[in-house]
Amino acid sequence: MRRFKFNLLAISTLFMIMFAMTSCGERKPNNYFTIGEDVYELIYGCIINNGEEDGSFNLDLRLYCENEKDFINFGIKSVQAESIESATYTDFEGSWVLGYTETGSYTNMGNITSGKVVIGRSSDGYSIEIECVDQYSNEVEGYFKGKLAKKDENNLVHVVPNYVIPEEIYDEVVSYFPVYSGITPPDMEGEYVSSPHCLLYQSDMPNNDSVQFFSDLYMGFIYNNKQMNYYSKQYNVETNDYEENVNYGMKITGENDNFTCYYVVEDYVNGYYAQQSFIFSGKKTDEGLENFHTAVVLLETSGHPNLPPKNTFRVLKDNDGLAEENNWLSKGSARTTTSSESGLFEMWMK
Repeated sequence: MRRFKFNLLAISTLFMIMFAMTSCGERKPNNYFTIGEDVYELIYGCIINNGEEDGSFNLDLRLYCENEKDFINFGIKSVQAESIESATYTDFEGSWVLGYTETGSYTNMGNITSGKVVIGRSSDGYSIEIECVDQYSNEVEGYFKGKLAKKDENNLVHVVPNYVIPEEIYDEVVSYFPVYSGITPPDMEGEYVSSPHCLLYQSDMPNNDSVQFFSDLYMGFIYNNKQMNYYSKQYNVETNDYEENVNYGMKITGENDNFTCYYVVEDYVNGYYAQQSFIFSGKKTDEGLENFHTAVVLLETSGHPNLPPKNTFRVLKDNDGLAEENNWLSKGSARTTTSSESGLFEMWMK
């Protein structure tokens, strides 16, 4: 009789455990946000640059569901237009939107009135933790881990920021490389070639009077809505083939036909982490880009001995003073979607 009672007790306990597991509901997706009890799976995210203001950039951190009609958004100020620093953010403009359409209408939305967003940034992407409350007193929580795409609503900057040319080397860089500023830069739309393309100065090596020539640099500056995209093609003697790259969302400053534009990339390549800025300067004319210069600055590295030190930079120029118009894109080169990050270190490893 005692044995029978024990078996009944064991069976009852097992049923209670199974019931408790069932009542917990379905497990949340890896990337998600919640509004009260409702769970929405996040598929991808992006950083939207809305322009510069008082020395910082107004960014939208936007995380989307698969249908792209449901998303959560946080307006954050950042010193960089392309990325968001690791920090805990409590001063932001947040909202969630459901059923968004191209006309700007939506099925439902709510403003996020309080809480925090914890952002961690690394070379592998971002980790984002959301603990907030909306205007309806719903708890709004979430988590996202992955890379963030970059979009531009405004590519204009007043000056070249310090994170593009660090303050420690600024004076040395501008002694070889012209830097312009202003809010009336020229329209860069067009296709050009820097030829002969030669090395003017490299900070980590002896520089002599001999000229070191590089393969011709073909460039295309193409506007798409409010975003300026950069296309390039250059012959690689090591692979005996052309390398074509594109970078979306270049930033530009300048005035009186003088311009300085740039983009920043970071990634692991061959196991080495680094962040670089690519900068272009000159004067837009009817014939092409006069006094055309390009600079590459190694902003951050993993410290690997195979890499040059941090803040190493290189300046190249068109040796005859004019990067001429050349319709190389129009002649059939594909506008490749390969990210320029895949060609990281091209300027250093040749």
